[in-house]
Amino acid sequence: MATQLKTLNDWLEWQQKLHPANIDFKIERIKSVFNRLGINKIADKIIIIAGTNGKGSTVSILESLLFQANLKVGAFTSPHIQRYNERIKINKEEVSDDEIIEAFKFIDDKRGDISLTYFEFATLAAFYIFNKNNVDYAVLEVGLGGRLDATNIIDSDISIITSIGIDHTEFLGNTIDSIALEKAGVMRPLKFSIFADDSPPSVIMKYAKNNSTTLLVHQNDFESRIYNDYWEWSGKKFKKIKLPLLPLIGDFQYNHASAALMALEILEPSIFIENDIFKDAINNIKLLGRYQIVKANPEIILDVAHNEDAANKLKSNLEKYPKKKTRAVIGVLKDKDVYSLVKPLISSVDKWYCATIDSERGMNAKEIATRLEGSAKNCNVEEFDKMSSAFSRVLSESSYEDRILIYGSFYTVSEFFEYSQSLQKVFNE
Repeated sequence: MATQLKTLNDWLEWQQKLHPANIDFKIERIKSVFNRLGINKIADKIIIIAGTNGKGSTVSILESLLFQANLKVGAFTSPHIQRYNERIKINKEEVSDDEIIEAFKFIDDKRGDISLTYFEFATLAAFYIFNKNNVDYAVLEVGLGGRLDATNIIDSDISIITSIGIDHTEFLGNTIDSIALEKAGVMRPLKFSIFADDSPPSVIMKYAKNNSTTLLVHQNDFESRIYNDYWEWSGKKFKKIKLPLLPLIGDFQYNHASAALMALEILEPSIFIENDIFKDAINNIKLLGRYQIVKANPEIILDVAHNEDAANKLKSNLEKYPKKKTRAVIGVLKDKDVYSLVKPLISSVDKWYCATIDSERGMNAKEIATRLEGSAKNCNVEEFDKMSSAFSRVLSESSYEDRILIYGSFYTVSEFFEYSQSLQKVFNE
């Protein structure tokens, strides 16, 4: 059947029905298919990034630094926001539909009777495309966890763990220690692993020691300090490198940038000798949906925050700016804890617009509203059966001085982009 498929959308729709589960940690299946592909290596050097939050930021930072250093870099991320092609990039450019379809056809021909999930197809497609393009570096974002994630079927040269928080408890466990151990699975013996936060859980440190992994920790083995108009980084060898401020909002983003620089000090130290690349590399970092301000008046902020840690960081970012009347459009997936997502922002939001995401995985707006109202008394809450209806209402009710926050899921942000594009089409007709 698959061989009859023509468009990228055809392939993606077929993949979503191919395997009985969206997430399947039986990693032997994808290992078996990968071996059938006959790919000797996907890149000269491989960096894998795990963590609860901050993976996408770290990929973007590494991608920009390596590209500016004239190294050919392939990046694999998930999920996408606007286009599937966002998941696979060569030198910061999305690969074409034709390239992805070619990869899908090759994988489908080789897999035999082994079924693959949507994410596993994407992972193998990225590996195929990176191999075909002879990239110097492959930068891989873990999809879920680490130990049993599809991206972890090959050995990386260095691993980065950005943060540990409570998320995906049905797959990773409901404690910090259990989640940390799953993410520690990306570490490799006799290789370096970098922890971007300041205090790794003790199980991470124990895992590294037991597996002969050299663990480097932010503000211990490498350091960053933020000033008014620049920031400073020090590694093991290179000290007090002065750098321009990141175009990403939030002090926590400097943890991710610091981890990225530490990885490159180990793998590509020549970058630091020719450190004139840093200014352009940092200024050209682009990342959708991470405290992304898409309009000034009313201020519209998009954020893919979908767990408690991310919601707390979102609150911290909001508090850096003057208080405004704030309206929040929230859409979440069924497996998320609404309470942990809204609690940090209760005092910041004046009205909530709860909406149902256009996905089988989306939580019903009524359920979101019920859980939200149970989290705080006297919340101003309205329900919508479609995200587009919520967007329309919040825009019609907002004044020039208001702030509109759109968050809760990658899906929520994605649907706003679709909605805004439809408005542009209307305006242009």
